[in-house]
Amino acid sequence: MACPTGQIINACDFIQALVQEVPKFDDEIMRDIRPTDSWMLNVPTATAPIGTPVEITQDRFRGVWPNTTRPFSRVQPAGLGCDGNPCDPEENCIAWGADRLTFYAEEQTWATPLMCYNQMMHITQAQEHIQQIITDVLRPATVAIQNMFMRKRALLWAKYNNMANSTLSTFTYQWNVDANGNEVFFDTSADPTNLFLLVPQMLQNNYALSMLDGYAGKNPFRSEMGPFIELVSDIDTLHILSHLGGAQAVAGGASPNQNANWRFTQWGDANKYWRYGFSGQVGDYLARVDMMGLRFNFSVDVGAADNSGNGNRYRYQLLLPYFNETTTGAGGAAGIGSTPNVDFQRAQYRISFQWHKDGMELWTSDNGQINPEMPFGIHKGFAGQWQWQMHDLGADSNGQVISNAWQNKGRFAAWFKYYIRPRHTEFLRCYLHKSELMCVPELTTCNPSPGYPDQSYSSCNDCPPTEGTGYDEFPLGPIEEQ
Repeated sequence: MACPTGQIINACDFIQALVQEVPKFDDEIMRDIRPTDSWMLNVPTATAPIGTPVEITQDRFRGVWPNTTRPFSRVQPAGLGCDGNPCDPEENCIAWGADRLTFYAEEQTWATPLMCYNQMMHITQAQEHIQQIITDVLRPATVAIQNMFMRKRALLWAKYNNMANSTLSTFTYQWNVDANGNEVFFDTSADPTNLFLLVPQMLQNNYALSMLDGYAGKNPFRSEMGPFIELVSDIDTLHILSHLGGAQAVAGGASPNQNANWRFTQWGDANKYWRYGFSGQVGDYLARVDMMGLRFNFSVDVGAADNSGNGNRYRYQLLLPYFNETTTGAGGAAGIGSTPNVDFQRAQYRISFQWHKDGMELWTSDNGQINPEMPFGIHKGFAGQWQWQMHDLGADSNGQVISNAWQNKGRFAAWFKYYIRPRHTEFLRCYLHKSELMCVPELTTCNPSPGYPDQSYSSCNDCPPTEGTGYDEFPLGPIEEQ
Protein backbone atom coordinates (compact mmCIF):
# COMPACT_ATOMS: atom_id res chain seq x y z
CA MET A 1 0.00 0.00 0.00
CA ALA A 2 1.52 3.33 -1.09
CA CYS A 3 1.65 6.24 1.30
CA PRO A 4 -0.79 9.05 0.50
CA THR A 5 0.70 11.86 -1.55
CA GLY A 6 2.01 14.67 0.61
CA GLN A 7 2.02 12.61 3.80
CA ILE A 8 4.86 13.44 6.15
CA ILE A 9 6.87 10.28 6.94
CA ASN A 10 8.54 10.12 10.32
CA ALA A 11 11.73 8.18 10.95
CA CYS A 12 9.85 5.67 13.08
CA ASP A 13 7.61 4.84 10.10
CA PHE A 14 10.51 3.15 8.25
CA ILE A 15 10.70 -0.59 8.82
CA GLN A 16 14.21 -2.08 9.39
CA ALA A 17 14.14 -5.65 8.20
CA LEU A 18 17.83 -6.03 7.24
CA VAL A 19 20.23 -8.32 9.11
CA GLN A 20 22.37 -6.41 11.64
CA GLU A 21 24.98 -8.22 13.74
CA VAL A 22 25.81 -6.19 16.81
CA PRO A 23 28.02 -5.65 18.62
CA LYS A 24 30.69 -5.34 15.92
CA PHE A 25 34.10 -6.49 17.18
CA ASP A 26 37.31 -4.88 16.01
CA ASP A 27 39.35 -7.25 13.87
CA GLU A 28 42.45 -6.45 15.95
CA ILE A 29 42.61 -7.45 19.61
CA MET A 30 44.86 -4.99 21.44
CA ARG A 31 47.63 -6.14 23.79
CA ASP A 32 49.46 -4.43 26.62
CA ILE A 33 53.04 -3.44 25.84
CA ARG A 34 55.45 -3.85 28.75
CA PRO A 35 59.19 -3.06 28.77
CA THR A 36 61.61 -5.91 29.35
CA ASP A 37 63.88 -6.10 32.36
CA SER A 38 67.66 -6.28 31.99
CA TRP A 39 69.11 -7.88 35.13
CA MET A 40 69.15 -11.42 33.76
CA LEU A 41 71.50 -10.38 30.96
CA ASN A 42 74.02 -8.91 33.41
CA VAL A 43 74.50 -11.86 35.77
CA PRO A 44 76.63 -14.85 34.66
CA THR A 45 74.79 -18.16 34.78
CA ALA A 46 75.87 -21.77 35.27
CA THR A 47 74.30 -25.16 36.03
CA ALA A 48 74.54 -26.95 39.34
CA PRO A 49 75.12 -30.62 38.41
CA ILE A 50 73.08 -33.47 39.84
CA GLY A 51 74.48 -34.36 43.23
CA THR A 52 74.95 -30.73 44.32
CA PRO A 53 73.76 -30.42 47.93
CA VAL A 54 71.34 -27.66 48.90
CA GLU A 55 74.07 -25.94 50.95
CA ILE A 56 77.60 -25.31 49.73
CA THR A 57 80.57 -24.03 51.68
CA GLN A 58 82.99 -21.79 49.85
CA ASP A 59 86.56 -21.11 51.00
CA ARG A 60 88.49 -18.08 49.91
CA PHE A 61 92.16 -17.27 50.21
CA ARG A 62 92.74 -13.71 51.36
CA GLY A 63 95.43 -11.33 50.31
CA VAL A 64 97.62 -9.80 53.01
CA TRP A 65 99.22 -6.37 52.99
CA PRO A 66 102.64 -6.19 54.65
CA ASN A 67 103.28 -3.71 57.42
CA THR A 68 105.21 -1.25 55.28
CA THR A 69 105.68 1.12 58.22
CA ARG A 70 108.55 -1.04 59.47
CA PRO A 71 111.86 0.84 59.17
CA PHE A 72 114.83 -0.43 57.21
CA SER A 73 117.98 -0.99 59.28
CA ARG A 74 121.25 0.38 58.06
CA VAL A 75 123.73 -2.39 57.40
CA GLN A 76 126.75 -2.01 59.67
CA PRO A 77 130.29 -2.50 58.38
CA ALA A 78 131.86 -5.86 59.05
CA GLY A 79 133.54 -6.01 62.40
CA LEU A 80 135.00 -8.55 64.67
CA GLY A 81 132.74 -11.43 65.69
CA CYS A 82 128.98 -10.89 65.43
CA ASP A 83 128.70 -7.22 66.31
CA GLY A 84 125.22 -6.01 65.23
CA ASN A 85 123.98 -9.55 64.59
CA PRO A 86 124.84 -9.53 60.87
CA CYS A 87 123.90 -13.21 60.55
CA ASP A 88 120.61 -12.90 62.45
CA PRO A 89 118.89 -9.60 61.53
CA GLU A 90 115.56 -8.67 63.08
CA GLU A 91 112.67 -10.30 61.22
CA ASN A 92 109.33 -8.69 60.38
CA CYS A 93 106.32 -11.00 60.35
CA ILE A 94 103.79 -11.58 57.57
CA ALA A 95 101.05 -14.23 57.82
CA TRP A 96 98.03 -15.38 55.81
CA GLY A 97 94.37 -16.28 56.22
CA ALA A 98 91.19 -17.47 54.54
CA ASP A 99 87.43 -16.90 54.74
CA ARG A 100 84.65 -19.46 54.70
CA LEU A 101 81.06 -18.70 53.78
CA THR A 102 77.97 -20.66 52.83
CA PHE A 103 75.54 -20.29 49.94
CA TYR A 104 72.41 -22.33 49.37
CA ALA A 105 69.53 -23.29 47.08
CA GLU A 106 66.28 -21.31 47.11
CA GLU A 107 63.03 -22.06 45.30
CA GLN A 108 59.52 -20.93 44.37
CA THR A 109 56.77 -22.60 42.37
CA TRP A 110 54.01 -20.86 40.40
CA ALA A 111 50.85 -22.12 38.68
CA THR A 112 47.92 -20.72 36.69
CA PRO A 113 44.22 -21.51 37.22
CA LEU A 114 42.92 -24.68 35.62
CA MET A 115 41.77 -24.59 32.01
CA CYS A 116 39.23 -26.92 30.40
CA TYR A 117 39.44 -27.93 26.76
CA ASN A 118 35.67 -28.51 26.49
CA GLN A 119 35.09 -24.87 27.39
CA MET A 120 37.85 -23.41 25.26
CA MET A 121 36.89 -25.29 22.09
CA HIS A 122 33.82 -23.05 21.72
CA ILE A 123 35.52 -19.74 22.58
CA THR A 124 36.00 -17.64 19.43
CA GLN A 125 39.43 -16.19 20.36
CA ALA A 126 40.78 -19.05 22.49
CA GLN A 127 43.82 -19.72 20.31
CA GLU A 128 44.86 -16.06 20.13
CA HIS A 129 44.32 -15.46 23.84
CA ILE A 130 46.21 -18.55 24.98
CA GLN A 131 49.13 -17.52 22.78
CA GLN A 132 49.04 -14.05 24.35
CA ILE A 133 49.00 -15.60 27.83
CA ILE A 134 52.11 -17.64 27.03
CA THR A 135 53.98 -14.85 25.22
CA ASP A 136 52.95 -11.71 27.12
CA VAL A 137 52.06 -12.98 30.60
CA LEU A 138 53.94 -16.14 31.55
CA ARG A 139 57.29 -15.55 29.85
CA PRO A 140 57.59 -11.95 31.10
CA ALA A 141 56.58 -13.22 34.56
CA THR A 142 59.62 -15.53 34.50
CA VAL A 143 61.88 -12.56 33.79
CA ALA A 144 60.26 -10.41 36.50
CA ILE A 145 60.54 -13.17 39.13
CA GLN A 146 64.17 -13.91 38.26
CA ASN A 147 65.19 -10.26 38.22
CA MET A 148 63.60 -9.36 41.54
CA PHE A 149 65.35 -12.38 43.07
CA MET A 150 68.70 -11.21 41.68
CA ARG A 151 68.21 -7.64 42.90
CA LYS A 152 67.56 -8.86 46.43
CA ARG A 153 70.50 -11.26 46.32
CA ALA A 154 72.80 -8.59 44.92
CA LEU A 155 71.84 -6.58 47.99
CA LEU A 156 72.50 -9.64 50.18
CA TRP A 157 75.95 -10.43 48.80
CA ALA A 158 77.28 -6.90 48.23
CA LYS A 159 80.16 -6.50 50.64
CA TYR A 160 79.51 -2.78 51.12
CA ASN A 161 76.21 -1.10 52.04
CA ASN A 162 76.46 2.69 51.97
CA MET A 163 73.99 5.37 52.97
CA ALA A 164 73.90 8.43 50.73
CA ASN A 165 75.31 11.05 53.07
CA SER A 166 78.54 12.98 53.52
CA THR A 167 80.28 10.17 55.43
CA LEU A 168 78.89 7.30 53.31
CA SER A 169 78.03 5.53 56.54
CA THR A 170 77.11 1.85 56.41
CA PHE A 171 73.78 0.25 57.26
CA THR A 172 72.38 -3.18 58.09
CA TYR A 173 68.99 -4.54 57.11
CA GLN A 174 66.61 -7.48 57.22
CA TRP A 175 63.50 -8.39 55.21
CA ASN A 176 60.27 -9.03 57.08
CA VAL A 177 56.88 -10.24 55.84
CA ASP A 178 53.41 -8.75 56.22
CA ALA A 179 50.28 -10.54 57.44
CA ASN A 180 49.92 -12.26 54.06
CA GLY A 181 53.48 -13.58 54.00
CA ASN A 182 54.68 -11.03 51.42
CA GLU A 183 58.29 -9.90 51.80
CA VAL A 184 57.61 -6.17 51.66
CA PHE A 185 59.08 -4.73 54.87
CA PHE A 186 62.69 -3.57 54.60
CA ASP A 187 63.84 -2.91 58.18
CA THR A 188 67.17 -1.13 58.34
CA SER A 189 69.46 0.81 60.62
CA ALA A 190 69.27 3.75 58.17
CA ASP A 191 67.53 6.75 59.70
CA PRO A 192 65.61 8.43 56.83
CA THR A 193 66.71 11.85 58.10
CA ASN A 194 70.29 10.81 57.34
CA LEU A 195 69.64 9.86 53.69
CA PHE A 196 70.12 12.24 50.77
CA LEU A 197 70.26 12.28 46.98
CA LEU A 198 73.00 10.29 45.28
CA VAL A 199 75.52 12.76 43.82
CA PRO A 200 78.75 12.24 41.83
CA GLN A 201 80.97 13.10 44.79
CA MET A 202 79.71 10.00 46.63
CA LEU A 203 80.68 7.82 43.68
CA GLN A 204 84.03 9.56 43.42
CA ASN A 205 84.80 8.83 47.06
CA ASN A 206 84.44 5.08 46.46
CA TYR A 207 86.26 4.90 43.13
CA ALA A 208 89.78 4.49 44.48
CA LEU A 209 88.57 2.05 47.16
CA SER A 210 87.10 -0.14 44.43
CA MET A 211 90.36 -0.07 42.50
CA LEU A 212 92.23 -1.18 45.66
CA ASP A 213 89.69 -4.00 46.00
CA GLY A 214 90.73 -5.27 42.58
CA TYR A 215 87.66 -4.11 40.64
CA ALA A 216 89.70 -3.51 37.47
CA GLY A 217 92.27 -6.26 37.99
CA LYS A 218 95.93 -6.26 38.96
CA ASN A 219 96.88 -3.42 36.62
CA PRO A 220 93.86 -1.12 36.50
CA PHE A 221 95.54 1.84 34.80
CA ARG A 222 97.24 0.03 31.96
CA SER A 223 95.25 2.03 29.38
CA GLU A 224 95.26 5.76 28.86
CA MET A 225 91.52 6.07 29.57
CA GLY A 226 91.61 4.26 32.90
CA PRO A 227 88.99 1.77 34.13
CA PHE A 228 85.26 2.36 34.36
CA ILE A 229 82.91 1.18 37.11
CA GLU A 230 79.37 0.06 36.32
CA LEU A 231 76.56 1.93 38.06
CA VAL A 232 73.03 0.50 38.03
CA SER A 233 70.40 3.08 38.95
CA ASP A 234 66.97 4.43 38.07
CA ILE A 235 66.39 7.05 35.41
CA ASP A 236 65.40 9.75 37.93
CA THR A 237 68.67 9.37 39.82
CA LEU A 238 70.60 9.58 36.56
CA HIS A 239 68.73 12.79 35.76
CA ILE A 240 69.74 14.12 39.17
CA LEU A 241 73.35 13.11 38.53
CA SER A 242 73.19 14.98 35.23
CA HIS A 243 72.60 18.15 37.24
CA LEU A 244 75.18 17.18 39.88
CA GLY A 245 72.57 17.03 42.61
CA GLY A 246 70.93 20.28 41.59
CA ALA A 247 71.78 23.74 42.87
CA GLN A 248 71.07 23.12 46.52
CA ALA A 249 73.31 25.14 48.78
CA VAL A 250 76.09 23.40 50.69
CA ALA A 251 78.61 24.56 53.28
CA GLY A 252 80.19 27.87 52.35
CA GLY A 253 77.33 28.90 50.07
CA ALA A 254 78.67 26.98 47.08
CA SER A 255 76.66 24.46 45.13
CA PRO A 256 77.55 20.95 43.95
CA ASN A 257 77.73 22.33 40.41
CA GLN A 258 80.64 24.56 41.40
CA ASN A 259 82.54 21.94 43.37
CA ALA A 260 82.54 19.04 40.88
CA ASN A 261 83.74 18.58 37.35
CA TRP A 262 81.89 15.36 36.55
CA ARG A 263 79.07 15.37 34.06
CA PHE A 264 76.51 12.81 33.00
CA THR A 265 76.83 12.48 29.24
CA GLN A 266 74.79 10.76 26.55
CA TRP A 267 76.39 8.67 23.84
CA GLY A 268 75.60 8.46 20.20
CA ASP A 269 74.92 5.21 18.41
CA ALA A 270 78.53 5.12 17.23
CA ASN A 271 79.76 4.34 20.73
CA LYS A 272 80.10 0.64 21.42
CA TYR A 273 78.89 0.76 25.03
CA TRP A 274 75.23 1.32 24.20
CA ARG A 275 75.19 -2.26 22.87
CA TYR A 276 75.65 -3.54 26.43
CA GLY A 277 72.71 -1.65 27.90
CA PHE A 278 74.61 1.40 29.14
CA SER A 279 72.88 4.74 28.70
CA GLY A 280 75.55 7.24 29.69
CA GLN A 281 78.59 8.10 31.74
CA VAL A 282 79.12 9.84 35.09
CA GLY A 283 82.81 10.55 35.39
CA ASP A 284 84.48 7.16 35.61
CA TYR A 285 81.16 5.34 35.96
CA LEU A 286 79.16 3.74 33.15
CA ALA A 287 75.45 4.06 33.91
CA ARG A 288 72.90 1.33 33.25
CA VAL A 289 69.20 2.09 33.79
CA ASP A 290 67.11 -0.24 35.93
CA MET A 291 63.50 0.90 35.49
CA MET A 292 62.12 -1.64 37.96
CA GLY A 293 64.66 -1.47 40.79
CA LEU A 294 64.20 -1.60 44.55
CA ARG A 295 62.15 1.38 45.71
CA PHE A 296 60.60 2.09 49.08
CA ASN A 297 58.51 4.51 51.07
CA PHE A 298 59.38 5.12 54.69
CA SER A 299 56.75 3.48 56.86
CA VAL A 300 57.47 3.79 60.56
CA ASP A 301 60.13 3.68 63.26
CA VAL A 302 59.37 0.19 64.58
CA GLY A 303 61.39 0.88 67.71
CA ALA A 304 60.84 -1.74 70.39
CA ALA A 305 58.91 -3.90 67.92
CA ASP A 306 62.26 -4.90 66.45
CA ASN A 307 63.42 -7.82 68.54
CA SER A 308 66.45 -8.72 66.45
CA GLY A 309 68.82 -6.63 68.51
CA ASN A 310 70.70 -5.48 65.39
CA GLY A 311 69.37 -1.95 65.24
CA ASN A 312 67.14 -2.44 62.18
CA ARG A 313 64.38 -0.26 63.57
CA TYR A 314 63.52 1.97 60.58
CA ARG A 315 60.88 0.28 58.43
CA TYR A 316 60.62 0.97 54.71
CA GLN A 317 57.96 -0.66 52.53
CA LEU A 318 58.73 -2.09 49.09
CA LEU A 319 56.79 -0.89 46.05
CA LEU A 320 56.44 -2.67 42.71
CA PRO A 321 56.39 -0.97 39.28
CA TYR A 322 52.90 -2.32 38.47
CA PHE A 323 49.75 -3.14 40.37
CA ASN A 324 46.97 -5.41 39.17
CA GLU A 325 43.36 -4.32 38.82
CA THR A 326 40.15 -6.13 37.92
CA THR A 327 39.39 -6.13 34.21
CA THR A 328 35.92 -5.67 32.76
CA GLY A 329 35.95 -9.04 31.06
CA ALA A 330 35.44 -9.73 27.36
CA GLY A 331 32.58 -12.16 27.09
CA GLY A 332 33.72 -14.12 30.12
CA ALA A 333 34.46 -13.66 33.80
CA ALA A 334 36.43 -10.63 34.92
CA GLY A 335 40.18 -11.19 35.15
CA ILE A 336 43.10 -9.00 36.14
CA GLY A 337 45.48 -6.72 34.28
CA SER A 338 48.51 -4.64 35.26
CA THR A 339 48.76 -0.84 35.38
CA PRO A 340 51.90 1.26 36.03
CA ASN A 341 52.15 2.18 39.71
CA VAL A 342 52.35 5.94 40.22
CA ASP A 343 53.44 5.44 43.84
CA PHE A 344 56.43 3.44 42.57
CA GLN A 345 57.45 6.34 40.34
CA ARG A 346 57.14 8.79 43.25
CA ALA A 347 58.95 6.63 45.83
CA GLN A 348 61.69 8.68 47.50
CA TYR A 349 63.93 5.89 48.84
CA ARG A 350 65.79 3.71 46.36
CA ILE A 351 68.78 1.41 45.99
CA SER A 352 71.46 1.79 43.33
CA PHE A 353 74.27 -0.70 42.77
CA GLN A 354 77.92 -0.56 41.91
CA TRP A 355 77.97 -3.66 39.75
CA HIS A 356 80.52 -6.05 38.29
CA LYS A 357 79.82 -9.11 36.14
CA ASP A 358 82.15 -11.19 38.32
CA GLY A 359 80.45 -10.20 41.59
CA MET A 360 78.13 -13.20 41.78
CA GLU A 361 76.85 -16.07 39.64
CA LEU A 362 73.38 -17.56 39.18
CA TRP A 363 73.19 -21.35 39.26
CA THR A 364 70.19 -23.35 38.11
CA SER A 365 69.76 -27.00 39.01
CA ASP A 366 70.47 -29.59 36.35
CA ASN A 367 67.38 -31.61 35.47
CA GLY A 368 69.16 -34.57 33.89
CA GLN A 369 68.28 -38.16 34.63
CA ILE A 370 69.40 -39.85 37.78
CA ASN A 371 69.22 -43.18 35.95
CA PRO A 372 67.72 -44.17 32.57
CA GLU A 373 65.49 -46.65 34.39
CA MET A 374 63.98 -43.78 36.39
CA PRO A 375 62.43 -41.37 33.85
CA PHE A 376 61.27 -38.62 36.19
CA GLY A 377 58.98 -36.06 34.60
CA ILE A 378 61.06 -32.92 35.23
CA HIS A 379 61.56 -32.22 31.54
CA LYS A 380 62.00 -28.46 31.38
CA GLY A 381 64.07 -27.74 34.42
CA PHE A 382 64.06 -25.40 37.40
CA ALA A 383 64.78 -22.06 35.69
CA GLY A 384 61.18 -20.87 35.47
CA GLN A 385 60.23 -22.59 32.20
CA TRP A 386 56.44 -22.93 32.07
CA GLN A 387 55.12 -26.42 31.39
CA TRP A 388 51.64 -27.85 30.88
CA GLN A 389 50.42 -30.07 33.73
CA MET A 390 47.49 -32.49 33.50
CA HIS A 391 47.91 -34.67 36.60
CA ASP A 392 47.48 -34.16 40.34
CA LEU A 393 45.51 -30.95 39.87
CA GLY A 394 44.38 -30.66 43.46
CA ALA A 395 40.86 -30.56 44.87
CA ASP A 396 37.69 -28.77 43.85
CA SER A 397 35.60 -26.38 45.95
CA ASN A 398 34.00 -29.37 47.70
CA GLY A 399 37.32 -30.89 48.65
CA GLN A 400 37.03 -33.67 46.09
CA VAL A 401 40.05 -34.74 44.04
CA ILE A 402 39.84 -33.25 40.54
CA SER A 403 39.37 -36.10 38.10
CA ASN A 404 41.10 -35.84 34.74
CA ALA A 405 40.31 -39.20 33.16
CA TRP A 406 39.50 -37.52 29.85
CA GLN A 407 42.76 -35.50 29.93
CA ASN A 408 40.79 -32.36 29.18
CA LYS A 409 41.94 -30.27 32.16
CA GLY A 410 45.31 -28.67 32.75
CA ARG A 411 47.30 -25.66 33.86
CA PHE A 412 50.65 -23.99 33.32
CA ALA A 413 53.20 -24.21 36.12
CA ALA A 414 56.83 -23.24 36.64
CA TRP A 415 59.52 -24.12 39.17
CA PHE A 416 62.23 -21.63 40.13
CA LYS A 417 65.22 -23.12 41.95
CA TYR A 418 68.44 -21.16 42.15
CA TYR A 419 71.77 -20.87 43.89
CA ILE A 420 73.52 -17.52 44.04
CA ARG A 421 77.22 -18.31 44.07
CA PRO A 422 79.18 -15.40 45.55
CA ARG A 423 82.39 -14.59 43.74
CA HIS A 424 84.13 -11.23 44.08
CA THR A 425 81.56 -9.68 46.39
CA GLU A 426 84.03 -6.92 47.23
CA PHE A 427 83.32 -5.51 43.76
CA LEU A 428 79.65 -5.01 44.68
CA ARG A 429 78.38 -1.99 46.55
CA CYS A 430 74.85 -0.76 47.17
CA TYR A 431 73.70 2.78 47.90
CA LEU A 432 70.51 3.48 49.85
CA HIS A 433 69.55 6.99 48.83
CA LYS A 434 66.76 9.41 48.14
CA SER A 435 65.51 10.22 44.67
CA GLU A 436 62.46 11.70 43.01
CA LEU A 437 60.84 12.71 39.78
CA MET A 438 61.90 16.04 38.37
CA CYS A 439 60.32 18.90 40.31
CA VAL A 440 57.55 20.49 38.23
CA PRO A 441 57.44 24.30 38.33
CA GLU A 442 54.04 25.95 38.30
CA LEU A 443 54.44 28.98 36.03
CA THR A 444 51.63 31.46 35.49
CA THR A 445 51.04 34.24 32.96
CA CYS A 446 52.37 37.76 33.54
CA ASN A 447 49.16 39.50 32.40
CA PRO A 448 45.77 39.38 34.11
CA SER A 449 42.95 37.42 32.56
CA PRO A 450 41.12 39.46 29.84
CA GLY A 451 37.83 37.74 30.66
CA TYR A 452 35.51 36.72 27.83
CA PRO A 453 34.32 39.74 25.79
CA ASP A 454 31.37 39.42 23.38
CA GLN A 455 32.39 37.57 20.25
CA SER A 456 30.61 36.75 16.98
CA TYR A 457 31.74 33.80 14.88
CA SER A 458 28.80 33.55 12.41
CA SER A 459 29.77 32.67 8.84
CA CYS A 460 26.35 33.62 7.32
CA ASN A 461 25.28 36.92 5.73
CA ASP A 462 23.03 39.10 7.78
CA CYS A 463 19.35 38.59 6.92
CA PRO A 464 18.09 41.51 4.73
CA PRO A 465 15.40 43.76 6.28
CA THR A 466 11.91 43.41 4.76
CA GLU A 467 10.51 46.95 5.27
CA GLY A 468 11.71 50.51 4.91
CA THR A 469 14.87 49.81 2.99
CA GLY A 470 13.73 50.36 -0.60
CA TYR A 471 14.48 46.81 -1.70
CA ASP A 472 10.84 46.35 -2.75
CA GLU A 473 10.92 49.57 -4.79
CA PHE A 474 13.84 48.42 -6.92
CA PRO A 475 13.31 44.75 -7.71
CA LEU A 476 16.13 43.02 -9.43
CA GLY A 477 15.57 42.48 -13.11
CA PRO A 478 17.56 41.13 -16.02
CA ILE A 479 21.05 42.49 -16.45
CA GLU A 480 21.13 45.00 -19.30
CA GLU A 481 24.06 45.24 -21.59
CA GLN A 482 26.04 48.43 -21.16
